[in-house]
Parts: sequence; C-alpha cells; structure tokens
Amino acid sequence: TCKDERQRMASTEEMLEELLNIEVELQDVQDQIKIFFDRQEKLHDRQSELKSLLENCESSGNHASSGPVVSSENWSGPFEWDSEADDVRFNVFGISTYRANQREVSAISIIWLTASLSFH
Repeated sequence: TCKDERQRMASTEEMLEELLNIEVELQDVQDQIKIFFDRQEKLHDRQSELKSLLENCESSGNHASSGPVVSSENWSGPFEWDSEADDVRFNVFGISTYRANQREVSAISIIWLTASLSFH
C-alpha cells in the first residue's frame, strides 16, 4: 500500500506536469492566433484602402496609374489603443476581424469623443 501511495503520487505529479505543459502550449497557440488575427486585420485594412482608392479613381475618371489619391487624414492607424481594442474585440466579443472601415470609423469616433470631452 505504501508502494500504491507512491505510484499514485508519481501519477499525480505526472498529470500536473502534463497539465502545466498543456496550459503553456495553449497560451503559445493563443499568442500565435492573435498574431495571425493582427496580420489578417492589417491585410483587410490594406485591402479596403486599395479598393477605396480604385473606386475613387474609377469614379473620377482617373486611372490608378495616374498617381495616388491623397486623403487629408490617414485613419488606418496605428493608434495607441489598437492592442486594447483588438483584445476586447476578440476576447470579450469573440469577433475575429473588423468589418470594412469599422476600425477607421471607430478611430474617428474615439478621437472626436476625446476632443469633445476635453472642451467640457
């Protein structure tokens, strides 16, 4: 029975060690997923930006090769709150990506709200 107790303790220690290893690996996977989602978001942002530029060129009769369309503000970031917003978007709401231009509209809203609060 003393032998049984030692085997049980060894088995418990092995299970705890395996559990710890699994938790570490799960965290690594979660970190990799975040990296992929961040990259996906950047690609979606660039895709939206390029589509918008092409639409502007087509609607104005210009061709994309005639030069870049310059906007007065670059709302595609990065912004100081991006990582916190990404964390909340994914971990709280379970949303993997923003809709087209949603991030930029959110940035404009945050800047406008911050500016309007500073005047009061």
